Order: sequence, then structure tokens, then C-alpha cells
Amino acid sequence: MKEWPVVAGLAAEAGTLVRDALVASEVWESLPGDTRAGLRWCLADAREIGRTWPVETDGEEYGPRITALCMDVAYFAALYDPSGAGRWPEADPERTRHARLAAELLRQWEVLPVAWQATVLRNLHHGARVSQSGRPTLAKALAVASAYARKGEAPPLPDYDDLRAIDAPELVHRVRRLPRDWRIEVFRRIGGGADPMRVEAEARTVLRTTR
Repeated sequence: MKEWPVVAGLAAEAGTLVRDALVASEVWESLPGDTRAGLRWCLADAREIGRTWPVETDGEEYGPRITALCMDVAYFAALYDPSGAGRWPEADPERTRHARLAAELLRQWEVLPVAWQATVLRNLHHGARVSQSGRPTLAKALAVASAYARKGEAPPLPDYDDLRAIDAPELVHRVRRLPRDWRIEVFRRIGGGADPMRVEAEARTVLRTTR
């Protein structure tokens, strides 16, 4: 991919340019905390893509990542320039609604007993055993867990392979230690199909490496 150095370089700069514009225009301070967390995540993604240019790249891996980055950058650019939102067709028009939904799903998760919290995250882990009906969505997993928890039932014991694949109680602990705004962004990403264990690890990295 001869154009990769150019693509990687633009990606590395894009997030920073949008963040700087939001800060300079004082829009940044008016954004919800979970939106600011999402932008910091966008910055980290952009820098990671930018760092890959000297090495052999995998189009199947980086194509979707660049597409996601373009959607993120366009979304934040539209926040900076709402009157020109039509100039950013790549922005996801459903993102704000998904963020509100994530806050509600997080609330539902946090009121569950810890054992059910762990079960929800374990069932959504991409390495877990998948039932014949397929891996549930976050909303579906929470609805099932909430229904059983209200009846006072304990979650089923996980398969041995699932126990080896993910330490769900420890993952619950790590998620709950994240700042609330970051938990909302984590749940927005999980709600979109991302792996809970990977997302939580990425959140800790972004918190540590960006400002």
C-alpha cells in the first residue's frame, strides 16, 4: 500500500486538529464528559494508526479502523461547526442517541448484583462460548440478567473454557474503577459490538496516555 505513509500521517494529525479547534473555540468545556472521553479515545486511535506507517500494514485490519476514525473525526468536527454539519457526511447521526442509551444501559448494569454484572460481561466477551442463538447484544444481555436478578436467581455457572478466557469478576472491578464518563463511553462501544475486555483495557491506556 504505497499511499499508507500519507494516510497514516493524516490520521495522526486529524484528531489533534479537531481537538485543538474545539478547545480554542471553547466548545470543549461545554461538551458532556463522555463526549470528551470519546475524543481522547479518538486521539489515541489516530496516534496508534499514525505509528504504524513504517511497518507492513494489514488492509483488512486497518481499513475498518480508519473508517471508524473518519466517522469519529467527522462527528467531532460537526460539533465544532454545527452550521456546516452537512460538510461532514461521515459523521454517525446516531452517535448522540447511542451515548444516551449507553448511559441508561450502564445504569441498568450497575444496579445488578456483582455476579450478574460479571455474567453480562462474560457473555459479551468475544472469546466466550456462543449459544446457538448467537452472542447477545448488550441490551439483550442486560434485559435477561435483570429479569433473573429481580426474581432473586443466581447466574448459571460459566463453562470452564469461558472461565479460562476471561476473569469476569476482575473485569467488573476494573470497569467500576473507571471514571463515570469513561464508563459511559466504554458501554457505548460495547453496545456497538466491541469486546468488553479489550475496550476496558483500551480505556485504561487512553486515560494514561492522553489529556
